[in-house]
Amino acid sequence: MEEPFAFAGCPRFRVLVSMAKKGRRAQRRRKKRQLRGRALKPIDHMNRALGGFLTACGEVEFKMILFADYISEPGIEAIFHDLSGPFGPKIKAFKEWCDFSGVSHAKRPLLDSVYKKLDALLPKRNFIVHGETWDGEFKGKPKQPYRVGIIKKDIDYIDQFDRGEHGKNVFSLEQIRAVTEECRRIAADLDVLRDSHTLGD
Repeated sequence: MEEPFAFAGCPRFRVLVSMAKKGRRAQRRRKKRQLRGRALKPIDHMNRALGGFLTACGEVEFKMILFADYISEPGIEAIFHDLSGPFGPKIKAFKEWCDFSGVSHAKRPLLDSVYKKLDALLPKRNFIVHGETWDGEFKGKPKQPYRVGIIKKDIDYIDQFDRGEHGKNVFSLEQIRAVTEECRRIAADLDVLRDSHTLGD
């Protein structure tokens, strides 16, 4: 019986080893091509960021309802009714319910801070939600997707974008992510307010 290492000198064995190596190399090349095909494009990153923003904004709206319900007597049905609909009226109703129901002096500074953050978020949120995604170039940067908010009664806003004017209604990927972080900070503040109310502050 031949020893195992004796096969190493066999021409057929060398051919089989060579074929196996080539097969593994071909498999690695196929995997690399598949990975390149799955690589996210700039528009994919923008769409992901928009999805993250909508999720974070939805959390803010939900926690506004929860906190108003925590400190108010009428019940969730009345709160939900008043805090449904567009974001602007929702913020207004949230403030009215909170001011009517009242919070402790200790919590008032944080609640006032939430009010200011919501007011600052409102125009950004509206531009992002009521907008379209366009490719554009600004200040020598490579072409990339931007979220361009609709400006009512101003049909020139797209022309302004095409001219490279980065107005307050235009959001890059980084700006979308920044506004998403603003939403998360507001949601965290609402958690603190609700938790302190639960503890009887």
